[in-house]
Amino acid sequence: MRIKSNMISGIIMTLILSVISKFLAQWLPFLGAEGIAMLLGIVLGNTLLKQAGFAPGMKWAEKYPIEIGIALMGLTVTLRTIEQLKLHGILFILLQMSLTILIVLWLGGRLFKVSPKAAMLMGAGNAVCGSSAIASVAPAIGATDDQRRTTVATVSITGVVLLLLLPAVGPYLVGQHNILLGALVGGVVQSVGQVVGTAALINPTVVTYATLFKMLRVILLTIVVIVFSKMAQKQQTDTTVVAPKGIKIPWFIIAFVVLLLANSFMMLPHVLTTGAKSISGFFGIVNLAGIGLNLKINTIKKAGGKFLTYGLVTGLVQVILAVILIRILF
Repeated sequence: MRIKSNMISGIIMTLILSVISKFLAQWLPFLGAEGIAMLLGIVLGNTLLKQAGFAPGMKWAEKYPIEIGIALMGLTVTLRTIEQLKLHGILFILLQMSLTILIVLWLGGRLFKVSPKAAMLMGAGNAVCGSSAIASVAPAIGATDDQRRTTVATVSITGVVLLLLLPAVGPYLVGQHNILLGALVGGVVQSVGQVVGTAALINPTVVTYATLFKMLRVILLTIVVIVFSKMAQKQQTDTTVVAPKGIKIPWFIIAFVVLLLANSFMMLPHVLTTGAKSISGFFGIVNLAGIGLNLKINTIKKAGGKFLTYGLVTGLVQVILAVILIRILF
């Protein structure tokens, strides 16, 4: 989308907040830059930066940089990621993701009574890669901005809770085994940044294993988008938003797959892959900053404790599932 003159001030404010969050993360690693950006964004977006003049740019910064970031994530993973996890590691992630999505959809429909699209976003965000997955699935299923923002906030908060708890309880759940701790963290925690942050609180070896498990979840993002897109065509119970006709895969998911394949079969310059990782990571912070700035108190009140409880229950279910599967498969 073209940047218009009335967007510049909002974009600048969002970028400044993102840089500050990245800086503050050095002293608050347990929150991570993404978590800091979202929390500061919620506070500032409802106080100092709530003027209407900032809104167009903040909405642009929330939606479009993350699309480039998701596309560039293709340069940070390869098909060799799958090979390194071996069969039981791949089976663990496939079962963990599938069961998480099924249970989250069931919880959303039967227990928490949220809309089908909100449940799909929760399923994607928790099963795959947090806000990036939600940003990918939302346009494919025709979700509203409020549904997207509320689920991103819920999933991000759940990720922060897991980030604080798993380093302490993980060794009691799966033992002092680096690969098992990597499977637990990489198979459960929501965003890529939160996975790395959680694993770093355990030890550097767990960071390596957790990242491998997490990258397999990222690789499977395209499949999740396609599945939810097809589901949206069949579940047209939300009459205010018509599900898209046909399977509409966002451009950045296609770019993600192309870049992943290029990175798998070609020797790309190291500066290109490391640069892509840095840019993708920063745009993830920009996305959370924009979401925080655009997430108004009224929206949070409207969601109430229901969504937060939904997110925390989902996090607990993910941990239980992961522990059971780890004990069976490993």
